[in-house]
Amino acid sequence: QIFHSFVRAVAQPSFSQNADIIGKTTVEEVREQHKIFDIYSKRYKPNSESLKYLAEIQDSIQIFVLFGTWCHDSKKQIPAFMKTIELAKNPLIKVEYTGVSRKKKEPIELLERWMIKRTPTFIIYRNGQEYGRIIEEPVQSMEQDLVSILRSEPSSEH
Repeated sequence: QIFHSFVRAVAQPSFSQNADIIGKTTVEEVREQHKIFDIYSKRYKPNSESLKYLAEIQDSIQIFVLFGTWCHDSKKQIPAFMKTIELAKNPLIKVEYTGVSRKKKEPIELLERWMIKRTPTFIIYRNGQEYGRIIEEPVQSMEQDLVSILRSEPSSEH
């Protein structure tokens, strides 16, 4: 009995600090609840030419980010993305972050709507039209892939 009480007392705080984020969230919440995202974000150094392009975009950009706080690819790519958006300082680029459950069952309406199979998935819209996605890992770097997608024609696959 005493042992079980001790285990509960010791284990409880660590679970509450690192509980998976499921549903809509903010950069601040991710950085605060999962320090690794904050640490990796501070270390990331985006390509300056790509940042310049992103900073100067004059169109309405909406990026939907579906990720797992439990996912190793998310732990690498979300900090790179957060730092890139932060340094671009473009108010026309709006980002919506959504945490996904480990079995990719929640939030079901968004996972089904966008047919999400892997995390992280970045869905990039320009002027209300889907232009492309970055799924799991970028081809070049996060910021270079964002620029490539935004310079391309809208996606017809989705």
